[in-house]
Amino acid sequence: MLNFWEKFKWRLPKNFARLVFFLEALLALFIISGVAISFLDLIRYLNLIISQPPLQTYEILRTFLGHILLLVIGLELVIMLVRHTPSSVVEVLLYAIARKIIMEAKTTLDVLIGVVALGGLFLLIKMYTPERLHAEKGAIVSSSMPIWEVNEIANVNIPENMANTIGGLISILASNEGKNIAIGQVFRINDAEISIYSMEGNLVRSVFVKRSEEANEVHC
Repeated sequence: MLNFWEKFKWRLPKNFARLVFFLEALLALFIISGVAISFLDLIRYLNLIISQPPLQTYEILRTFLGHILLLVIGLELVIMLVRHTPSSVVEVLLYAIARKIIMEAKTTLDVLIGVVALGGLFLLIKMYTPERLHAEKGAIVSSSMPIWEVNEIANVNIPENMANTIGGLISILASNEGKNIAIGQVFRINDAEISIYSMEGNLVRSVFVKRSEEANEVHC
């Protein structure tokens, strides 16, 4: 009985991690379903705009734009749940603030506060890309990030025809090279050096990508 409990405690964090991933995927599916159904409301709004006199369409159009931004926020939330990156959180905030300005700003001060908030987020994006550490040193990225985006962030040239995401590429490389998928395991391909940075159970959560020393020497 004690041996069973020890095994159960060892498996408990992995089971919780898998449960969390499953629930996040389920939430993302519900959000996508809700957004898809809400597209029908956009058609109804268009009918209202067409049928109403021009002087009465202002509020309808404002609500229409707010509805579109709400759907965009829903889709950005799906991306945030799937990718788990700080930049996806910033993008959700951008659209949320934009919608707040359009729908609820009543005075010039309200608009000014919203503009300052948007400016602060744009400044944050420009000065600090959350996934990027330094291009010359490397970058920590989510395993669900597309390879083309990893290439841009880390300034490397990973083949984009082997897998869609960096996590998928890790699985392929580990299978081809006969390596175990574990924290600290390093894979090399073209001019990139990829090491597993964090895991949730048996799933890779994030990886560290940098240009290999040989590639840097040739570039210099």
